[in-house]
Amino acid sequence: MSAIRPIRLFALAALLATPAAYAADAEGDAANGKELFMTNGCPACHGVSKEDNSKVGPNLIGVVGRQAGTTQSLLGPSENLKKYGVTWSAETLDEFLANPNAKVPGTAMMGILTDPQQRADVIAFLSTLTN
Repeated sequence: MSAIRPIRLFALAALLATPAAYAADAEGDAANGKELFMTNGCPACHGVSKEDNSKVGPNLIGVVGRQAGTTQSLLGPSENLKKYGVTWSAETLDEFLANPNAKVPGTAMMGILTDPQQRADVIAFLSTLTN
């Protein structure tokens, strides 16, 4: 084996890890995240005010720091999200929003945010939704 091969493998591994590292470290813009949330159809399923509890998905007030699958919605609490067993944080939301059905098979969540910056922005907005 030549000395260059291990270097190439290391460089390839670093390159493949870059998108995941970027997503976790992306600085979010809450104002842009609110605009993305509102224009991407999210309010059709999720409430973002204390009074808005009549949606198919859970109300997102206080979602950051809350246990997954514990909030009522018209569909009821999600058994699959309960089994997922995470507490929603910037990291767990980032992983989930990248591809909800891959992370929690059978989830009713249909939206996907493939762009790491858009996910960071939406998560920054969700972080402002406190009790």
